[in-house]
Amino acid sequence: MFKFEGTPTRAVRWRNQTHWPTKYLLAGFILTLFGVYNLSRLQHFSCLPLFRFSKQATGEPGAILWGPCPGGVYTGIDCGSIVVPKDYFNPSAGTSTIAIARQNATKHKKGSVFLNPGGPGGSGVNLLLRAREHITELLGDQWDLIGFDPRGIGQSTPATKCFSSALEAQLFVANTVIEQGITVSSISNLSSPLLRDQLIEQHKQFLALKKSQAESCGTHMGDELRYMGTATVVRDMNFMSQVFDGEGAKINYWGGSYGSILGAYLVNMLPHRIGYAVIDGIVNPIDWSSEPSHKWPFKWLSSTEKTYRMYLEDCSRAGPSLCPLTAYQDEPWEHLAQRLEQFFDHLAVEPLATPSSSRSRPGYLTSGAARGLLLIHLERPGMWPASAKAFAEAMAGNGTQLHDWIVPPSGISHENDAARLAVTCLDSPPPGSVADVPSAEDLADEGLRTLREVSPHFGMSVGMGEPDGGCQYWPAEGPERFTGPWNATLDIPMLVISNTADPVTPISSGVLINSLMPNSSVLVIQEGPGHTSISMVSLCTMKLQRQYMSEGIVPANGTRCAVDNPTFPEPGFWREKMKALSPEDAKLVKAVTMIQAALFEGGDGVTKLS
Repeated sequence: MFKFEGTPTRAVRWRNQTHWPTKYLLAGFILTLFGVYNLSRLQHFSCLPLFRFSKQATGEPGAILWGPCPGGVYTGIDCGSIVVPKDYFNPSAGTSTIAIARQNATKHKKGSVFLNPGGPGGSGVNLLLRAREHITELLGDQWDLIGFDPRGIGQSTPATKCFSSALEAQLFVANTVIEQGITVSSISNLSSPLLRDQLIEQHKQFLALKKSQAESCGTHMGDELRYMGTATVVRDMNFMSQVFDGEGAKINYWGGSYGSILGAYLVNMLPHRIGYAVIDGIVNPIDWSSEPSHKWPFKWLSSTEKTYRMYLEDCSRAGPSLCPLTAYQDEPWEHLAQRLEQFFDHLAVEPLATPSSSRSRPGYLTSGAARGLLLIHLERPGMWPASAKAFAEAMAGNGTQLHDWIVPPSGISHENDAARLAVTCLDSPPPGSVADVPSAEDLADEGLRTLREVSPHFGMSVGMGEPDGGCQYWPAEGPERFTGPWNATLDIPMLVISNTADPVTPISSGVLINSLMPNSSVLVIQEGPGHTSISMVSLCTMKLQRQYMSEGIVPANGTRCAVDNPTFPEPGFWREKMKALSPEDAKLVKAVTMIQAALFEGGDGVTKLS
C-alpha cells in the first residue's frame, strides 16, 4: 500500500509492484521544469533495488559500516549497514544487518526522522536516495533523514528470497490467479450458484499456489523467516535511534500506507520514545493484527466506489481529447461504467490475446486482471489519463499496454520475492485450529460479501495490488506479535493524514486512529482521490506537514485541505500554475511531484507539471 505500496499493480501501497520505465518519469519532469515538456507492478512505493552494497557490516550490534552510495555521488548522504540483534528476546540468535542511508541536516540538528515508503516491501534507502532534497523541502532541513530497509527487504540481510532465481519466481506466478487476479464472471448476479462455484475453483488454485510458495520459502529461508514482523522492525528503529542520536533520544517518523501500520505500532509500543510522527494513507491496525488477511479488503474498500465514480465523472468532464473512454464531452458517467462492465464481462468469457511488446512476454488479459489494474489505477490520479487511454485501446482490441503493466519486465532483480508475506504472515493472527483455516469456500464467500456490501466493482480485485493470503501455510511465527492497545498517550500529537476518496486506505481508518488517540493525534483530511496525500498536489497538506516537523505547529484536529491539480489536466495547466506560485510554494510543488516519482516507480503514476 503508501507502495508510500510500490505500482499500479502493487501501492503502496507507498502499498505494495508494477515496474514503470524510469526514463518517462525523469525526462518528463525535467523537461517540464525548463518549459520544454509538455505512481510497481502497480504495487505501493517502488521496491526495485537502486544499488547493491558490496559488503555487509560485521561485528557486534551497533557496529556500522559506512561507505559510498553506489549508483552515484550524493552530497551530504552516508550509506551503509548497521548490525542489529536478530532477536531482541534471545541474544544467542545472532545478528542481522539493516541497510541505511542518511541525509544529514544542513542546519542545527533537531534529531533524526526515520522514513518508510510502505509496502510492506518498500525500500527506505531507495526513497531517500531518489528524493533526498525534496523530502528535506517537505520536512525541514534541521533533521537527519534516515531511509532504511526493514527486515527482509531491499539490501537488509537476510533478504527474503523464496526462489532460486528471478526467472523461477516469475514462472511460479505466470498466467496464474496470482498474476491475473480473481475473475468475477459478472457483477450483475452475485447470488448465482454458478458464480460461487467459479470463484471456489479459482480459490482452490490460489490456495495450492500459496501452499507451494510457503513451502519454498521454508526450504530457502528456514528459521530466518521468524524475524521480519513489524514488531521486530519497531525494535530495530528503537535500537538505531539510540545508536544515531544517543540513549533516550526521541524517535521521529514519517511513513504512509503500510508505513502507517509501522507508525501505529511504533507509537503504541514505545509511546515514551516518540517525538514527531506523521502517518499518511491509514491502514486499520486492529484488523491488520487481529483479522486474517482475507478479511482485510472488507474495510479497505469502503471508499473505493466513491473514487471510481470520481474517475468516471472526471473523465466525462474531460472529454475524448483528454479521456478517450468518452464518446463525447460530458457524456453521462453511467455510460462509461456500463461499457467498462461489458468489457469485463466479455473478458470473463474470452480473455484478450496480447502479443509480446518491447518490455514483456506475450500472453493474455483476463477480466480479473483488467479489473484489478483499474483498482490500482484509482490509487494514482496522476495516471488516470494513461489508464483511460490504455483501457480505451484494450476495449478496441489492443490490450498490450494493460498486459505490460501486469507482467514484470525481463531482467527484474531477484530481491525480496516474498517480502510482503514475510511481514503480513507474522503480523496477522495464526489460525487457532483446523477450523480456523480458511477454505476455498470461505475465501469465495468473503469475497462475495465484500462485493455485495462494500464494493460491487472491486470487491474481489485487491489481490493484484495487495498480494496477501495463504498465511495458514507460512512456516514461521515471530518472537513477538503486537496486537495493541492502540490508545497511547504521546507528548506531541501524531499527525494523521487521510484522503476523502482513498480507494484502499479509506478515511474511516484515519478517523479510527484519531478516535483511539483523541488527545495524542490530529487528523488532516485531504479532499481528493488517490492513495495517500502524496498521490495529488495539495499545498495546504504539504505546508501543514512542514510546519509540524520544522516549527512544531500542530494543526487543528479535522483540518481540511483541498487539492491543487485536476486529474485530467489540460496541456499547459501546470506551466501556468507554477508561474503564479511564489518561489516557496513552487519548491513544495516540485518536492511532492518528485517524492511521487520516487514512490511510484515510473512516469505514468506521477503528476506531470506541464
